[in-house]
Amino acid sequence: MAITILSAKQFATKLKATIQASGRLGFTADTATALGLESGKFARFAQDDENGSLYLIINSERSEDAFEIRVSSGYYYVPTKVMFDTLGYNYEDGNIMFDLIRQPSLDNDLQGLVYFMKQRQTKNKDKKNEIIEP
Repeated sequence: MAITILSAKQFATKLKATIQASGRLGFTADTATALGLESGKFARFAQDDENGSLYLIINSERSEDAFEIRVSSGYYYVPTKVMFDTLGYNYEDGNIMFDLIRQPSLDNDLQGLVYFMKQRQTKNKDKKNEIIEP
């Protein structure tokens, strides 16, 4: 029998990314640190042909398929507006958040550190306190 201790440290940071009203995909500071984001890194995206699920791939190689990871005032983001517009994401009515779930089994095939982008929709700030009566 093989038993592995699961470290609380490994699960302490919830990796998140958000499509902002500008169309940029932004990362929390904790996520940027955990993903090793910095100038000179690149992000590629893959989409599952069957269910439309998105995957984020982080690597250090520039290619025509990669977005450059940018930093502004210590905040990391990827300029993805055209991509999300083309894919039909309606981020203008509220932030679209993704929980990033590591998928190491795909690293070799997709040539980078791969994360499944599990989507969760949030309400527009103006509608947050709106009461819906039956």
